[in-house]
Amino acid sequence: MVLFWDQFLVGKYNINSLNTLYLKILNQRLVYNLFTIFEGIPLSFKTLNLSPKLLKTLKSIGYTTPSEIQKKSIPLLLKGKDILATSQTGTGKTASFVIPILENIQENRAIKVGDERYKINALILAPTRELVLQIHNKVEEYGKEFSHKSVALYGGIKLGSQIKAIRAGANIAVGTTARVLDHIKNGSLNLSELEIVVLDEADKMLEMGFIDDIRLILSQLPEKRQSIMFSATFPKPIISLAKSFLKHPVTIEIDPLNLSTQQVKQLVNYVNEEEKSPLLCKLINDNNWTQVLVFTNTKLQANRIVDALKANKIEASAIHGDKSQGMRLEALKSFKDKTIRVLVATDIAGRGIDIINLPYVINYELPLNNEDYIHRVGRTGRAGQKGEAISLVCKKEIDKLKEIETLINKKLEAMTTEDFSYEPHIKASNRKSKKEDKKKGVDLKKAKALAEKMMGKKGMEEKISNKKRKRGGEKPTNKRHF
Repeated sequence: MVLFWDQFLVGKYNINSLNTLYLKILNQRLVYNLFTIFEGIPLSFKTLNLSPKLLKTLKSIGYTTPSEIQKKSIPLLLKGKDILATSQTGTGKTASFVIPILENIQENRAIKVGDERYKINALILAPTRELVLQIHNKVEEYGKEFSHKSVALYGGIKLGSQIKAIRAGANIAVGTTARVLDHIKNGSLNLSELEIVVLDEADKMLEMGFIDDIRLILSQLPEKRQSIMFSATFPKPIISLAKSFLKHPVTIEIDPLNLSTQQVKQLVNYVNEEEKSPLLCKLINDNNWTQVLVFTNTKLQANRIVDALKANKIEASAIHGDKSQGMRLEALKSFKDKTIRVLVATDIAGRGIDIINLPYVINYELPLNNEDYIHRVGRTGRAGQKGEAISLVCKKEIDKLKEIETLINKKLEAMTTEDFSYEPHIKASNRKSKKEDKKKGVDLKKAKALAEKMMGKKGMEEKISNKKRKRGGEKPTNKRHF
């Protein structure tokens, strides 16, 4: 087939020959099509049957060749199919469902009145405010030639401004489950005419305990609809939800045996736990890094890391659940503008961070959930760019590291940093010391038992002696005292 393609390029076959070949294949009832025949030949977005105005927009923002997940999902979604799709983080999942939504739902330029103002045609659910805003921005960016309007629904701000945006003609809503439910209960969001629903980062929503909210929202949707589930990973609970949520879905998996992003160089630096903070500062200062995303597991630890960085004259901010939405947006903006060098984030707040050409991600601690490692690493190396992810691993995290390496089917390369040496295995001398301590404990126990036995014997002898002495004092004597 490669030979045929080369001959076609040099003119041996013209377009009529190509059509003839295609008809012959159809007549032979082979399940091929032109895209399958030329698999491996780069496709452009023009091959995906998109509208001219959308192609114009994609070209203006530099999109020329669709990613693997986009090539496989967009044609199916344009036909109205339900899909269950998993792909590496940073491979264009958002565009994979936003582009078909823009094409499939009908544009309506008429001004809505009354209760019609609260009806929407597409709903996209995401686990965090940051991811909601990222998707909302992409809808507006890709859809600038359409009359569609998007609204971002998330907590931390009053309902009023969001209701105003819904009334203004929004027909696409992107939101967190809790805030979407707030609007449904308030009567400011009507899902009775919904055509498309998307669950993005579905695994994280289940992990965060949103399953009841999801089911409650789904119960409000019309029976006839298109349903889509996207995520970087799909554990068993997701499959269970998919069975009740999707109708005859097409499953799409991209690189299922190698989940971690290919473009990211992944390293591990072994270090003593108490030296993680000095090591982080040294890596940033010695390498003169200007944009570093640091992940940690707790809000308290995130604040401590920021304090340590600032003490070393490294500008940094933290984003986590205790920060207001305004503070989180300001920190993210400063990081994008490179006003600050380091952004420290927890896993939940880190979802949805989309920085163009982000060069470095540091795992200050390995994540509590192994799958979160994939999401962390996926913040760099996005859209085919190169990136580097370094994990600072102490002794108690060795087993967790092995689990992650098994998950991603990859052994992480070890790196060393001057003045920071570490041996992750327990030394023999330590084991010997423990045995000696144990032996000493046994000897001490024996000595104590022996002492108690001796003391007990001595106490009996003293008791007998005292008894004899007492009896001797009562015995009559012939001696007379004058």
